[in-house]
Amino acid sequence: MAEGRTGSPFRQVRIDTWKSIARYLGRSSRTVQRWHREYDLPVHRLGVDTGSVFAYADELDSWLRNRDRAPNNTLIEIPGPAFPRGHHFQSEPDRHHLTFDSPRIPSSGRQRSAALVAFAYKLWASVSNENLKMIAKCSREAIDLDPCNAEAFAVLSHALIAEGLMGILRIPAAYVSARAALERALEIDAELPETKCAAAWLKFVSDRDWHGAHRGFDDCRSQQLPCKRALVGRALLYIAEGCPREASGLLRESMQQNALDAQTAALYCWSEYLAEDYGDALTLVEEARASGQSGPVLDAVEALACIHCEKPDAYIPRIETLLADSPRHELVRGVFGYAFALNGQAQRANAILDVITHPVSAEKTADPYAIALVLMGLNEKHDAVQWLEQSYRNGSLWSLGFPCDPILKSLRDEPSYRMFLSTIGYPVPRRRSEMSEGSSAILMEALWASGA
Repeated sequence: MAEGRTGSPFRQVRIDTWKSIARYLGRSSRTVQRWHREYDLPVHRLGVDTGSVFAYADELDSWLRNRDRAPNNTLIEIPGPAFPRGHHFQSEPDRHHLTFDSPRIPSSGRQRSAALVAFAYKLWASVSNENLKMIAKCSREAIDLDPCNAEAFAVLSHALIAEGLMGILRIPAAYVSARAALERALEIDAELPETKCAAAWLKFVSDRDWHGAHRGFDDCRSQQLPCKRALVGRALLYIAEGCPREASGLLRESMQQNALDAQTAALYCWSEYLAEDYGDALTLVEEARASGQSGPVLDAVEALACIHCEKPDAYIPRIETLLADSPRHELVRGVFGYAFALNGQAQRANAILDVITHPVSAEKTADPYAIALVLMGLNEKHDAVQWLEQSYRNGSLWSLGFPCDPILKSLRDEPSYRMFLSTIGYPVPRRRSEMSEGSSAILMEALWASGA
């Protein structure tokens, strides 16, 4: 077997076995086999299909040079595994001595990796639930092409955080994967703006390090870094502080910068609901749907808001329609159960509670916030608080709004709920005058009761 590149025009260098071909290309054997199967990487066989494989170095080099001319969507797919355990072009014992500018990564691979990341950034400008999935795919493919692309790891971390927060992926598993991607990005380039922003997000949603997240988001914004996700993060931090109106202002600013951003539009609807502007929240939801937007957050906000500004004979059919259109959105199902309990239909509420807590599909997990809502409607407040605690520990989006969530007002006099709020320590605004009138009274009562 001969390995390595040669400048001689008179002989071809032959490379035998998948492992040696993979080493030559700086990839895993699995990736090289996939390239051969799906993208016609020039690998030959001796005899039958199960015979030995070999390739010629000049043919591999030519394929690498020409593959960048393929259509833009040729290589956008999720490779496996998601996070390489080690660099394919270096043995595991020496991985810590790797230089991140290793010349063994083909220049064509680096260029394609950078192009995929650039495409992912463009998708953020009009991000939706489907776009988040595509951003994750692009990032993973970029990592497969160039394991030293810090931006690819940082963008993947952002996408996984957003997918968990918006109810697309299950949490906390989504945050665990996001942290793994962030750690690789920090290892490669800790000063990258996208890396710093992803770090602030994980401090916020997973670690609940309010001060660290506040510093991280404000640092990104003060340096005018090209990362609108810092603006959205700071807005959600306002919600955790019990200031939904301030959050609405920042989310509205973000929407003005990115008019096609469906994710921020959904969060804006939620902030209006938390500020108890229920009519405005429903109007915004309807406008979002008219423009083709959808998703778990929009569905949940519509279900929650209509209970506060419509009569039962209107909001129960409305929530039922939402559930029929989106049967997998467990929070809408929880609001449905709450609506039945609120109107004295305890038997139907309990039936829904059984469905949520004992899902038929093994892929589904109970939504703690949804369960808490049904229990609240059934006046089982102590049990409801336990599920709210679980929602908080999981790092759900909805747990950020507990200090000002209108539907939780009935828990204000519940001792276990007051203890829960005072124990976990939601962030307090720098100036108490920033608190929205009435929206955060429950938070302040809990803080004063604990001596804060």
